[in-house]
Amino acid sequence: MKRFMIVCMTFALCIGASAQDNFSFWKKDRAYAENAFSINTAGPIPSVGFQFDRQLSKKTTLSVFYGEANPVDDIEFEEGGVTYSGIFADESSWSGMIISYRPIEALQAFRVSAGLGVGSLNGFLDDSDGNSYHWVDGGAFTFTGIGYGLRPVKGLRLGVDIGVIKTGGGIVTTNGLTADASARAFDRQIDFAGGWYPNLQFTAGWGF
Repeated sequence: MKRFMIVCMTFALCIGASAQDNFSFWKKDRAYAENAFSINTAGPIPSVGFQFDRQLSKKTTLSVFYGEANPVDDIEFEEGGVTYSGIFADESSWSGMIISYRPIEALQAFRVSAGLGVGSLNGFLDDSDGNSYHWVDGGAFTFTGIGYGLRPVKGLRLGVDIGVIKTGGGIVTTNGLTADASARAFDRQIDFAGGWYPNLQFTAGWGF
């Protein structure tokens, strides 16, 4: 994961250096670009990813992406007199594709998007009685949202997207060292059963 983050940061620095001599992000008359390569970061699950964009038309973009989560360490909370601690989004990644469409001719930066992919989210918890719990939410997911930016132009492209990710919902398993472990795993199962995740994503890339 650390190597992946370093590669992404290096790519971002290269984009910034290249853009110094050719920074025209806000100009409306920039040349049309059929392809783009980008990096992105998202939340509330901290993550970083790569994205390749291909223009199917001047209004429609096909994006293929891959991302990995940055694990959230030192999670700790108390429920029902039991203290839980652990890590969230460990060894988690996803890939897929998104179709974006620009419906307003006079506002090309505005986009509506929908897509699908496959991935895996993992979480690990230990309770104060020595029980361990593994939460996993994997398989297919869908994404719907809106965005602004990432116009199909040459040079530097910036964008922000907000939307909702829908998965099948998480499953919790336990090693069951005490009699209460199964009931506690069931409670955590209810917490993660929805499979709905808000997503806020920032993207920087280069059109060519």
